[in-house]
Amino acid sequence: MRRSLPVFLLICLGGVVLFAFDWPLEQIVMTSTFGEHRGDHFHAGIDLGGGEQSIFPISPGELVFSYREGEDFSSLPVGLGNFIVLQHQGGIRSLYAHLAEGSLDPTRRLYDRSQPLGVVGSSGYSSGKHLHLTIIDTEMDTIINPLLLLPPLLDAQAPVIKDVSIRAGQDLIGLEDGMTVNRAEVEVFATIYDLREDISFLWKLAPYKVFLSQDGREISNLIFDSLVSIQTAGQGLGARQLVLINTEREFSRLYEAPWLLRLGKINLVPGETALTVFAADFAGNESSKEYALTVLE
Repeated sequence: MRRSLPVFLLICLGGVVLFAFDWPLEQIVMTSTFGEHRGDHFHAGIDLGGGEQSIFPISPGELVFSYREGEDFSSLPVGLGNFIVLQHQGGIRSLYAHLAEGSLDPTRRLYDRSQPLGVVGSSGYSSGKHLHLTIIDTEMDTIINPLLLLPPLLDAQAPVIKDVSIRAGQDLIGLEDGMTVNRAEVEVFATIYDLREDISFLWKLAPYKVFLSQDGREISNLIFDSLVSIQTAGQGLGARQLVLINTEREFSRLYEAPWLLRLGKINLVPGETALTVFAADFAGNESSKEYALTVLE
């Protein structure tokens, strides 16, 4: 993805501009997108590369918390390294993580767009210099995809639907158009990812939308726009997990493996049926695959 012209996303009420958001870095290099597989949890933000550069607030804000790596706060999120949290208008909070050592100003409390928060670094759990950005809607108590608020990026690369499979029992069966399958209730899986277009080698990113339909009827839709924390069933008071808000599906019910999505269950009954998998990125680029199947009794 490449940066577009400097356009601000304006949030309005009755035609009056309330506030606007902009990118926190001058050089925008998207290295990870919202909702990606992170071993045992969702990626709750975006990652931006582009080398060592100053980090600016996405909007004027007030400091609500900052942490310098090595301070003794056992309840803090693991792996963020040096990070800072700002409060903005409309109940929006922004978190900036992995800042370079010594780049945080311990005295400043109010920030406008011209005042740097720190410098891109690699503190905490990080494999290289980058900025992790999380945006929280405190009024709705949700973590939202930063791309919903930030100016659009130029992107002409459509997501890749590499393969689609079904599982009845233990084995995954790769689908091919025109194939014959047995009658069963099956779960549908798909390997889907978006691609960085600024590099020549394969660098995968999460898509934004994924739909599954059977014979024109929508079975499931996955939209990576927000996450919400819910009580974990059977895990005791205080145990919580993040779920994709439009489906209320937690991490383990969405991802079978990195990039391998669990799309939903369907009934294969004798006769002809058609499955369609559709994927789109945030810029609106689309891909789809359709499979015409013959189902035996």
